[in-house]
Amino acid sequence: MFKVSVIICVFNEENCIIQALRSLWQNNLYPETEIIIVDDCSTNKYTIRLLALLAKHSRVQVIRSDENKGLSNSRNLGFLNASTNYILPLDADDVFPPGAIDDIYETFLNNQDSDFIVGNYLLHETDSQKTQLIDCSTIASGTQIDIAKLAADWKLLGTSPCKKTAWEKVAGYSLKYSYSIQDVDFWIRILLNNHKGFYLNKTIYTWNKSSTGMNMSFDRIDMIKLLEDHSKFYLLNFTKKNLYNKIFEAYYPYKQKPVIVSLGKKYFFHLKAINKVRFFYILIKNNS
Repeated sequence: MFKVSVIICVFNEENCIIQALRSLWQNNLYPETEIIIVDDCSTNKYTIRLLALLAKHSRVQVIRSDENKGLSNSRNLGFLNASTNYILPLDADDVFPPGAIDDIYETFLNNQDSDFIVGNYLLHETDSQKTQLIDCSTIASGTQIDIAKLAADWKLLGTSPCKKTAWEKVAGYSLKYSYSIQDVDFWIRILLNNHKGFYLNKTIYTWNKSSTGMNMSFDRIDMIKLLEDHSKFYLLNFTKKNLYNKIFEAYYPYKQKPVIVSLGKKYFFHLKAINKVRFFYILIKNNS
């Protein structure tokens, strides 16, 4: 019945949901677009009421998580319940430009060996009301997404369209990063598993970025964990010395002795002199 699936993840965003849904209407493919809203246990009564009305009086499928588990769990629920292979994630406060869904679907059809699509997007700063176009051609070689270029200049939008089969092969989104950088972790795993990305030279999303959004408020230590978890990816852009010192220096201010000692032993021969001194200081202090 449906040709594409749009997954909208929600948590207390009643003021944005209708706007996100309206952006779907401006596509010829709208009647054949599956719409799934995943609610991460919203507590706002207006959001809860709106979702109940949508579930009862529209063709929108509303799924409510059994408890608040973060965005990774919501995305996984959406992918799991999608009936098509072409998945278009959409954060509740973002929108599709007119015709974007049509362009994405046509691109998938014309490029069957591509597992995901990266397009240009509008970055709208909601605080300043400034908008700029993010041109993603710089992370592509021709029409193919280039993993090395992406490692040097991360521009990939977390909600880029992706085949359900690719999501399945990497076991979905990791709950480890559910409240922070789940999208970056997911896409790195997609890329390292040799999935192909197609660059579409059209504007396919509008990202409404807020100073109070998840992207601005997550625990920054997760970025350090990501460097460790995906050192293979980051070594495409960093030398071992640069990467390992970057990880060590990022952890050092937290003075987590077991972590510093473990990193010092693991990366000792790559550490700069100052970091070797810091390692010995923590090691001696730890043993005193």
